[in-house]
Amino acid sequence: MSKKQCSEAKKPFELLPKLVKLGLSKQEAKVYLTLIEGGPFPAKEIARIINILPHAVYRTAKKLENKKLISILKTSPLTFQVLSPQLTLSSFIKDRNLMIEKEVEEVSRLLNQKQSSSPPTQMNLIVGKYEMFIQTIKMTNETKKELLIVSIGEPIPEDSLLAIRNAYLRGVKIKMVAHKYDQENKEILENFKKNGYEIRHYPDWGFHLVVYDGKKALLSVNNPKDTEERVSMQILSQGLSKALRDYFYSVWEKATPI
Repeated sequence: MSKKQCSEAKKPFELLPKLVKLGLSKQEAKVYLTLIEGGPFPAKEIARIINILPHAVYRTAKKLENKKLISILKTSPLTFQVLSPQLTLSSFIKDRNLMIEKEVEEVSRLLNQKQSSSPPTQMNLIVGKYEMFIQTIKMTNETKKELLIVSIGEPIPEDSLLAIRNAYLRGVKIKMVAHKYDQENKEILENFKKNGYEIRHYPDWGFHLVVYDGKKALLSVNNPKDTEERVSMQILSQGLSKALRDYFYSVWEKATPI
């Protein structure tokens, strides 16, 4: 094929990128431009011109007919004819824009519905050390990825330790900042490490914090003279729990590995 023939063959498809931007597939645009250039044509002739199978021409032509850009003449074989581009393209673009607007409205409605169905922030007051550990076990059993603990570094009930051990075995990462690290609790913390804890020491006192998957948290304040006297707040708020998670990691970076 000469350079001139190649140039002539490409000419009908110069508008192809623009039609694709308007919403036609590449193949639809090729069939459409072929019909504009020299139609009406039967499927076999279109297939020859754009080098696709006749069956593909029938499928593509049906889509163009549904878009009201061409008509299918009931001849034998079927013949495809382009409709007036001045009228049909403008109508096609309007219909497509209307469809996009409806899709945007539907997506917005679904997003608003999802947002309005999100659980509200909830906080539950828990009084007593024993009651706190009961809730801790329940929330630990529900944890899937990450358990962050800030604690004095005191002994915990066997049931609580078992729940944490089971969480570790199912792949939950467990990190703890211990406020206290001396001869009095060194053995306790070593036992925690054997049960999957990663522990660092940062001196502080007076509160206990656990963050579960960055979505829920338990914050406790105790009497320094009697740690059995404890008031806890169960926090069911992703926003507040995330803030407490950020706090944990700010302390974690400053803490000393044990």
